[in-house]
Amino acid sequence: MITFKAIRWKNFLSTGNYFTSIDITKRPTTLIAGENGAGKSTVLDALTYCLFGKSFRGTNIPQLINSVNDKDCIVEIGFQIGENEYLVRRGHKPKVFEIYKNGKLVDQNSNAKDYQTMLEEQILKMSYRSFCQVIVLGSSNYVPFMKLSTADRRAVVETLLDIDIFSAMNSIIKSRLSQSKDLIKDIDYKVDIVRTKIETQEKLIKDIQSRSDDAIEAHQTEIESSRKDIDRIEKEIESIEGKIEKLLEAGQGKAEVQTEITDTKASIRDSKRDTKAVKESIEFYETNDTCPACSQKIDADHKDKMIKSMKDTIDRRDTDQKILQGKLDDASTRLEEVEKVLSAIRVFEEEIRTRRGNITSSKKYISKLKTDIERTTTERGKIDEDKEEMKKLAVEGKDLVCERMGLIRDKNNYEVASLLLKDTGIKAKIIKHYLPIMNRLINQYLKSMEFFVTFELDENFNETIKSRHRDEFSYHNFSEGERLRIDLSLLLAWREVATLRNSTNCNLLILDEVFDSSLDAVGTDEFLKILKGFGKNNNIFVISHKSDQLHDKFDGTIRFEKKNNFSKICK
Repeated sequence: MITFKAIRWKNFLSTGNYFTSIDITKRPTTLIAGENGAGKSTVLDALTYCLFGKSFRGTNIPQLINSVNDKDCIVEIGFQIGENEYLVRRGHKPKVFEIYKNGKLVDQNSNAKDYQTMLEEQILKMSYRSFCQVIVLGSSNYVPFMKLSTADRRAVVETLLDIDIFSAMNSIIKSRLSQSKDLIKDIDYKVDIVRTKIETQEKLIKDIQSRSDDAIEAHQTEIESSRKDIDRIEKEIESIEGKIEKLLEAGQGKAEVQTEITDTKASIRDSKRDTKAVKESIEFYETNDTCPACSQKIDADHKDKMIKSMKDTIDRRDTDQKILQGKLDDASTRLEEVEKVLSAIRVFEEEIRTRRGNITSSKKYISKLKTDIERTTTERGKIDEDKEEMKKLAVEGKDLVCERMGLIRDKNNYEVASLLLKDTGIKAKIIKHYLPIMNRLINQYLKSMEFFVTFELDENFNETIKSRHRDEFSYHNFSEGERLRIDLSLLLAWREVATLRNSTNCNLLILDEVFDSSLDAVGTDEFLKILKGFGKNNNIFVISHKSDQLHDKFDGTIRFEKKNNFSKICK
């Protein structure tokens, strides 16, 4: 059993730089009262932050630190399990997470996540989800059991019945099963490799033994034939190179011809331009009788002489152009012949490259044949070594097969164990055993709160709710007050089941604003009677606005108030 003894905090939410302390075991029942915003629900956030590293009301961790002081936020919780005393300290700015056992700091070599896992699984043996279903019932960010998913409902019940160990075992078994399968695959791979090696060795030995002097002689014949081909091709290359030399002589002078063509074309262009200018002058004299510059009349004889002279010029230039054109045509013909020669040279050069490529291929082929001959000769001397290697491989293969058989046996055992540890296995039988007890307790508490329905959870944790007249309902069919009665009944039932199983068994129960919601007067009175009947080993804290109505119904009252923006307990 977990006995929570004390909790204190400072610089947490609206609390200042001084410790606010609560003695949990001081009274069986305690009312925590105060106005809105006074800080009465801070105890819930402090409790969940210290134990689980999160706020009950969903506040981000950096926002938990008091905004005025903005440092030295710390929460401490002391509790006892058996004969061991524990103290958990958690804080922010600076970051603190410490667990003390009997006054000594528990090893912190592990990372924060592993440290938290150790606290939940090895010390508290309680998850945050179990905490919210067994120790606290709140109105803020609280998800009742009936609103949880099927998987989360199962997780809560498994924790209560202390059978979540089977889930952990199943995870381990699954991991080992997966490892076994991987090892089997690895061995199968190794066996395939060994088998392939043996087959390769056998084939190699057969290949070596099948090779003969005839095969080597055939290689040597091919080598000789390839050498002859090389000699023939080299002679062909020499012949082609001779042809190229002759063509190169014929192909000389390409640049001179190209220059001649360029110059001739330029001369033709100049002659045509001059002819055009002369024609324009002739046209002027033919169409004008007066000089445009001096406005004097142009003499007719002079005009005729000029026109005749210019026409003679045009005739001469036409003759010159014909001569130039003939020269150009001749040069173009010579250029075409030179291009043909150069093209022929390129063809011959390509033939040479092809033949040289053939020579390279033949040389490579000769080299390969020589390598094959050398390898064959060497391998002949290794047949005995290869046979010995085959014997070793056979032994290795036999050992692997034996190992594989052992792994298959392990795998089969893991599969059987996994089948037993599934939700439908051992856990289902235990849950089936406790379901009638759970349902009986739930209905007992419902009846005690004057809510006369028959509530039943099945093995999948789906509810069936029947009225006195046997009408069927679901949880969501009821009013808020009726749903609250169901939530309270489940909470109390889970605590009893946890006590029976000695799983999540503790002295602390916190009810946050339960009496401020939709619980009517009859439900309130009946629920208070139930709380009073819990006994001396339980410490119940009720957070409420209704201190004027409830203070005389509790063994003591803790009142929070806010002064100068800081929350504190009234003296």
